[in-house]
Amino acid sequence: MLKHGNLFILSLILGGLILISGCSASKEVSDNDSELSYKKKDVDAYKNSKELVATNTLTGRSSISKGSLESLSSSLAGYMPTSSNANEMISDEVMFKVIEYLNTPYLWGGTSKRGIDCSSFVQTVMYQSLGITLPRTSYEQSNVGDDVTRSELKFGDLLFFDTMRKGRTTHVGIYLSDGYFVHSGSSTGVAVASLDSEFYSRVFLKAKRVIE
Repeated sequence: MLKHGNLFILSLILGGLILISGCSASKEVSDNDSELSYKKKDVDAYKNSKELVATNTLTGRSSISKGSLESLSSSLAGYMPTSSNANEMISDEVMFKVIEYLNTPYLWGGTSKRGIDCSSFVQTVMYQSLGITLPRTSYEQSNVGDDVTRSELKFGDLLFFDTMRKGRTTHVGIYLSDGYFVHSGSSTGVAVASLDSEFYSRVFLKAKRVIE
């Protein structure tokens, strides 16, 4: 099991990687509708298409402040401070897998470290870290688990978004702490983003809890 000191080190690594890889929010806000339509492929239809879109160069820039990064590092180092050993083991396993996949390029329909899309990233993290089996697409995943309000979010909850303006789930990520989540963004690959950003707060649909 990771000790809190090691968690702090890992969270600092997370903070550094945010600065390197950025988050898709700032870029997505500035993208026009046509660019969004091209980049935000519908993962629900990936099985019926041979087209793959990869992000091999992560050029996004983060607008997260130093204070926010320090807050994130602190909270990740001490999240669930009064939790049971079982919960600490759960969070450690998830964090190990998240860190393992950070900076993996985005690949629409991708399911490996050579490239992975949002729903496969969530599916992989949950299965390989905790043995939780989830459906393949973000839309199907949004129908699994218990509903959670935004004010009740806890580490490991799944966040669902309508990034394609289709009136339904088209994107998914995993909640971390302090308003931050990790996901595989089309313009960043696997990276940390802020749920409080202009873009993600606007397209957020709901959250689900799949970890007991």
